Amino acid sequence: MSLPTPSGAVPMRRILAFSLLELVALGSLATPLVVGLSLRVLQLVPESGKEAGLAAVTAAGAIAALLSNPIFGYLSDRTTGRFGRRRPWLVAGTALGLLGAFVATFAPNLTVLIIAWVIAQIGYNAALASLSALLADQIPEQQRARASGLFGAFGFLGLVPALLVSTIFSGSIAVIMLFMPIVAVVVTLLVCWKIPDPAIEASSVPKVRLRTVFTAMFVNPFTYPLFTLAWIQRFAMQFGYTVVGTFGLFYLMLRLGLDAPQATPLVTLSTLLGATLNFVAAFAGGYLASRRGNYAPFLVGSAVLLAISLMMKAFTDSLSVFWISTALAGFALGCYYAVDLAIALRTIPARDAGRYLGVFNVAKTLPQSLAPIAAPLIIMIGHGDPIAGGDKNYAALYIVATVLVLGSLITVPWLMPALRRGKTEPVAADAGAEVPAAEVRA
Repeated sequence: MSLPTPSGAVPMRRILAFSLLELVALGSLATPLVVGLSLRVLQLVPESGKEAGLAAVTAAGAIAALLSNPIFGYLSDRTTGRFGRRRPWLVAGTALGLLGAFVATFAPNLTVLIIAWVIAQIGYNAALASLSALLADQIPEQQRARASGLFGAFGFLGLVPALLVSTIFSGSIAVIMLFMPIVAVVVTLLVCWKIPDPAIEASSVPKVRLRTVFTAMFVNPFTYPLFTLAWIQRFAMQFGYTVVGTFGLFYLMLRLGLDAPQATPLVTLSTLLGATLNFVAAFAGGYLASRRGNYAPFLVGSAVLLAISLMMKAFTDSLSVFWISTALAGFALGCYYAVDLAIALRTIPARDAGRYLGVFNVAKTLPQSLAPIAAPLIIMIGHGDPIAGGDKNYAALYIVATVLVLGSLITVPWLMPALRRGKTEPVAADAGAEVPAAEVRA
């Protein structure tokens, strides 16, 4: 199956509509992870088993995300029908996510809660895989950095309603768990009603077999090595940032000597500040990166700035330093989101865009589920916090995050062919080339 590469510029309102879908889907996943699942676990298991219970729920969700994103991306590549290739999975995915959230809200025991969270993860990852493929289908190369920036910024903004809902409706688990999933269904229906998604002829699509569906999640890392490097880079960067966000509230309580009611507004305000700078940097960075066609300065600069902000938080108990580092992190992530998805789009075959972008999405969604499992282990390193004392070492948490973020740059020298504008369709390594074959432009 060979599909045409998009060439003509698309209206900005279409990119914004795609970005809005990213916001509601990731926001629906973020709200339970921020507080909803923790509250439900506390209702269902004894106090002594709350950490193990939450770890079981998030681990099961992480596995579901790992498997479902590439599978549904693969299926959307091969979907025929007048409703289009991607829209059926967007609508069905958010609907399934709402079902999972509903069951999780009223689950009578931990086993049902785990099953419900798995259902929700499958649904939203099906939607996210199809959404990324829509970008590959319809956004031309010259607009992809701008679209990448907006996708990343709106995805980060998905944390904002999660925090606001959790704060305003702290006494109602049902509202916390169901608000964003309901919004996601409504927004997805409205956007899918408006956006184009041309159908393809069934005769041009390879037949789907059960064996090929389940092997879709496995990508040979040597076939498209640039894609593999982009995946590793994104996973390390995302994990490094996400792992410190897991215990953000507890960090402020320890380092600044605050209680929970005092620290909670700071978490909300810092998230809003970071989201604002993230959005501004992603929008401006996406515009500049689209014009330059060279993504390397944005990739390297964002990782260095983020690492600086993490190290500032690792060794401070100052509120002023906290705000400065929060602003740096928000700006750095905006610059990064301006190019990370655009880089991936330069490394994947157009004929399997859904499948490969589904695998690429795992590098972003998986850390969000694994971080709550890893963070409690990291803060037990050493002999307590060197700044505030106590038995939890938050300096170690931020140092590990810094190492991961800077470690993501190890891939850059080998990733350089994808950081400069070239042809969109890569040539497989086994065909005699590892990089785009067309002449690279500066």
